[in-house]
Order: sequence, then structure tokens, then C-alpha cells
Amino acid sequence: MKVKTIIGLMVLLLVLLPVFAGCAPAPAPDPVVPAPAPAPEPAEPGQEWTLDFATFWPATDFQFIEGHEVWAKTISDRVAAETNHTINFAMHPGGVLLGPRELLEGVAAGAADIVTTAPAYTPGTHPLTEVFELPAFKNDNALVASLTVHEAWKQSQAMQAEYEDVKIMFFWATGPGDFMTTAPVRTLEDLAGMEIRAVGGTVPSVTALGATPISMPMPEAYIALDTGIADGILAPTDTLQGFRLAEVTGYITKTPFIYNIVFVKAMNLDTWNAFPPEVQKIFDEVNEEFVLKYGKLRTDYTLAGQEFAVTEFGHEVIELPAAELARWTELLRPITDGWIEKTNAANLPGTEIFELVRSLDARFSQEHGGYGR
Repeated sequence: MKVKTIIGLMVLLLVLLPVFAGCAPAPAPDPVVPAPAPAPEPAEPGQEWTLDFATFWPATDFQFIEGHEVWAKTISDRVAAETNHTINFAMHPGGVLLGPRELLEGVAAGAADIVTTAPAYTPGTHPLTEVFELPAFKNDNALVASLTVHEAWKQSQAMQAEYEDVKIMFFWATGPGDFMTTAPVRTLEDLAGMEIRAVGGTVPSVTALGATPISMPMPEAYIALDTGIADGILAPTDTLQGFRLAEVTGYITKTPFIYNIVFVKAMNLDTWNAFPPEVQKIFDEVNEEFVLKYGKLRTDYTLAGQEFAVTEFGHEVIELPAAELARWTELLRPITDGWIEKTNAANLPGTEIFELVRSLDARFSQEHGGYGR
């Protein structure tokens, strides 16, 4: 009996063994090995440019040393820090690459990549720009004048059209200028018959006051004064030091209501279009900063130039008495009306841009007219 029972249990185990075997845990699957990450795309190689920068300013002048060279270094440093590109500048001061009258035409043609110059050196080619040189604005200092001209250009499509063959970096301006002469000018009678270096929109003012204007770029003024070709110059007083005019003049008659000359920094269009967007963005941002910096710089050096001439060369500074000042301003009054009439007659928006400039001059005079005082 016991044997039968044992045999029965063995048979039962043999029958159930496959069932228990099916309930056993399945073997662990082989571990999944992740696919290797794709190799990174190779970085696009950076580009390098060396830009020819031409200007009429001498290498010793503050505008070149503290203005143009600092602007160029700011561009180079930011491009190197923020992109994988490199920009270098080959600086050509003193009109050695392009003469003062050739700078804008030369940069448009590709003879330089960047230039700085005065549009007034090529009279008639930028008629709306002459509005800033009218004796009709407060023109408190170079900072006010620089902000005014740059903002007016940004707002005026007609003025922008005058520079459509180049890429404008920015505008700035001299602000007030004075008569610096070899003989004292205290009255209109003293000025009558004098030959005075003047350019652009200041020429009609010099003529209206009874002097004879001589149009020439600033680098030619020293020789003209030294040789007696000119009896004086209408210009900002920073030129007394920067262009050494204190050596060939002796008197400064204060006439801030007459003078303002516009400057422009411009780039060749092909050069500009070759830059990638991130480089163009850096140029645009730096340019906006330097309108303010150039305006302050010129204001500071206008004051310093007069002090230099008085201290180092004994210049006499002449302030016009109220009665004499009234005589001068009365003669200058028709110039603005005549310019507006002439410009409108040429189918240009003379009235429109004059009113724009007058409003901007008032605005920036209120905001920055006290700078440097």
C-alpha cells in the first residue's frame, strides 16, 4: 500500500513538473546599449576683414586719436568677443589715401572701406544737409548739434536719399564756431573786406557780413593763414590746437550763432553687405553710442582749444556788445528764408526739414545745452 502511494506521488510530480516550470520567472533580457550620439556639426569658420579707414583729420588731432581710433577699437573688441569673426582697421589719416573732397565719392567707389568727412567739402551734392549750417538755431554746443543732425537724418527719408550710395554709420557736428583772425574783429567794419575761410552753408553768412569767403578744406587753412591768402577762418576753436591754427592767428571773435558744420562716417555698401547680421548689429549699436561720445568730445575740445590759444599764444577773445550783435544778426536773418525758398523751388522739402531741425535743436538744447558750461 505504501509502495503504491509513493509511486502515485511520483507520477503526479512528473505530470505537474511542466506546469511549475512554466511559472518560473523569464530570464532577464540583454541590456540595451544606447546608440552613439551623432558627431557635432563642425563650427562654421570665422571670417577676418581688414578695413581701410580714410579721413582728412591729422593723426595728431583729438578727433582721430580719441574719436576714430577709439571707435575702431570698440568695433574690433566687440566683434572678437561676441562672434567668431575678426575685424581690423588700417587707418589712413591726413588725407593720404583720399583727399578731403574725394572721401565720399571714394568710399562709394570702393577706394576705401570707411571714411569720415564733411559733406560741405563738396558743395551742392547734399543740399538738405546744408540746413544744419544756417544761422537759425540755438546750437548750444557740439553735443546738441551732433544729436540734432543724426536724429534728423534718421527721421528724414529725403536726407537719407542724399547718401543712398553709401552705408551711413552716423553723423555728428562741430557745434558753434567763431572768427579766428590775424587782426581784431570788433565790428562789421573790421570784418569788411577780409578774406575768410568758410565752407558749405556758412559761406552765405560770411558774404552777408561783408567778408569774402574762401572755400577750402581744413587741412589747407594753416598755409592760407600763414601766407596771407586768408585773413581768418570761421571754425570751432578746437582747430586752434588740433590743426595748429593758434600759431597763425591772434584773435577770436565769438560768433556761435553763425557756425555749424556736419561730419559723417560712411562705409562702402559692398563692404557692409559682406558682413553677417551679428557683425552689422555690433556696428549699429556702437554707432549710436558714438554720436553722443563724439558730441561730448568735440564740446570738450572746443573749450580746450580756446584756452590753449589764450594761454600758449596770447590770443585775445572778443565778445560782441549787444548793439553790435544786433547789427550782425539783422544781416543774417534773410539767409534762412532764402535757403528755404531756394530748396523748395528745387522740389526738395526745405520747409519740412527746417522745421524738423528747429524742433530737434530746441529739444536737445533743453536736454544737453548746459553740457560743458
